[in-house]
Amino acid sequence: MYELNYLAGVKDDYRSLDGSQKKLVNKSLKRIENMGMQAGQPLSGALVGCRKLKHRKAGLRVIFRESQNGIEIIDIIAIGKREDLKVYKTAEDRMNKK
Repeated sequence: MYELNYLAGVKDDYRSLDGSQKKLVNKSLKRIENMGMQAGQPLSGALVGCRKLKHRKAGLRVIFRESQNGIEIIDIIAIGKREDLKVYKTAEDRMNKK
C-alpha cells in the first residue's frame, strides 16, 4: 500500500468536481494507493517521470509521480479535465514550483 501526498492545489481541484466525478477520481486514487507507479500510463515531455489515470468519458485525468521523499509515497500533482490540456499545464506549473 502506497501513501498519497497531495501537492498544493490538488485538494481545490478535487473540491471543484461534482459528485459523479469525485466517485471516478476516488477509484483512481484507490488504484494508485494499491498499485503505485504501476497504475496508469506514462507521460512524456515536461511531465516525463509522471503517469496519468484517465476517465475518458468524463474527460478527467489524475496526474501523479513517485515522491522524492520516499519510495512508497506517491505525489498527486493535479486532477482535472483534459480539455485544452489544462490539467497537464497545471501539473507542469505545480512541479516547477518545487
